[in-house]
Amino acid sequence: MSSRYQKQFTIPEGFPQLLKTFSREVLRCQPANIYKFGARYFAQLVEARQAEAEEAMRAEEQSIFDMTVDELQDFCLDLFIEFDMDQNGYLDRKEFKAVMKSAKLGLTNKEIRKIMAEADEDGNGRIEYREFVPLMVDIIHSLKAKEEALATQEATDQKTREEVEMHLLHGLPREELEAMMKGVFEMADADGNGTLSQAEFKECLKSAELGLTRKEINLLLSECDIDGDGRVSYTEFLPLCFNVLVERFKEQVISNQALQSTDGLQQALLQEFETQDLVGAGVLSVSKVKKCLASVSSELIGLTRLQILSIMSEAAPDPDSNVDYVKFSVTAANMIYTMVDLDSQTQRVNAINQMALTEGADLLHGLNSETVKQVMLAAFKEADVDNSGALNHTEILDVLQAMGAGELQLQGYEVNSLIAAVDADEDGEVQYGELVDFMYDVLTHLNREKFVQELAFDENKEGGAEAKE
Repeated sequence: MSSRYQKQFTIPEGFPQLLKTFSREVLRCQPANIYKFGARYFAQLVEARQAEAEEAMRAEEQSIFDMTVDELQDFCLDLFIEFDMDQNGYLDRKEFKAVMKSAKLGLTNKEIRKIMAEADEDGNGRIEYREFVPLMVDIIHSLKAKEEALATQEATDQKTREEVEMHLLHGLPREELEAMMKGVFEMADADGNGTLSQAEFKECLKSAELGLTRKEINLLLSECDIDGDGRVSYTEFLPLCFNVLVERFKEQVISNQALQSTDGLQQALLQEFETQDLVGAGVLSVSKVKKCLASVSSELIGLTRLQILSIMSEAAPDPDSNVDYVKFSVTAANMIYTMVDLDSQTQRVNAINQMALTEGADLLHGLNSETVKQVMLAAFKEADVDNSGALNHTEILDVLQAMGAGELQLQGYEVNSLIAAVDADEDGEVQYGELVDFMYDVLTHLNREKFVQELAFDENKEGGAEAKE
């Protein structure tokens, strides 16, 4: 008989069956410690249910991706109605963000902000049904394409990894590499305790005649000290050594493959641009675009400073000195391809030889080098009202813009290249006296590159250099 003062409890749905199943397992296994057994049993049960939930989520995503256009429109209508909490016929920013998260599409906050900016046509912070449905259909189709692209990339990575594993390090297969590393350890481990200090290990790698670069040695050192005791044991190192090097060489192979087409180059450029575009605006300042080009060049290509400035001539900044990097990436990739592609080099050489035979090839807009430099220097001095020999960045840009209408009659692409060439010092000023010679070099290189592009790759001017398949 229960007391009316007794605290009432509600038995959760399914709990009796859960307890019954657990009791059966206890009787079947006869554990020595029922508490440890119970903890392990329920932990495994939780993991299993989490896995089931994740699988259900993946199935839901897959079902969305497999919908027809009509099915997607119905799905989007249901979403809109569900999250239009006040039933006013539109979604505010908070409601729209909730839709994005509920749809389990895996969108980042940056992607959601970008989608919101595109969907909100009238800029009032609200998304109407007529804006919402076509947008959601496009999003889901884009995500499906992204999933397929990722699957293709994963397959490519795996294939590359397998190829690298066949002959990992300068022709050494895995067995020889491991045997050599073991020998290095044993020779350096004077007391036979199975460990080396990082300094000792670094010296071993240098003297092992493996041809490892400084980056490769540092990479291995940073990965192998698992327990953080400052010493490297052979048992710690060996399992990581092979896999770390495989990944590094795999990335090198993929990077080299990226240079075999303009599509690969464009993707490399876009990825770098997007790392600098923190707000997803689709535009970057001239200086940031130049920085991104230099970074890609350093990692993959190896362009000279003058080549980078030639490419920057096509950046076409807006009045706020911002560049639409998506459009620019197409042109930049085409130009880079003709500069680095081996098959294009013969065409370049022939074009340069032909240019040398052209009358006035050593002139710039019909003027010799001294005249061009004098005109530029005079323009800078005229703007330097206090005769300090330096101008701030804005003053330099004003002078360069004016050169388009002045005696030099510089074209827009030439002005763009010169603007990109200007680097102010720590005080924000530019010493224009030492800049004139470099600017002349930029202009002559730029005009030579323009001649080469038009002559050697004329048949591809509309679409850029033809990429190798």
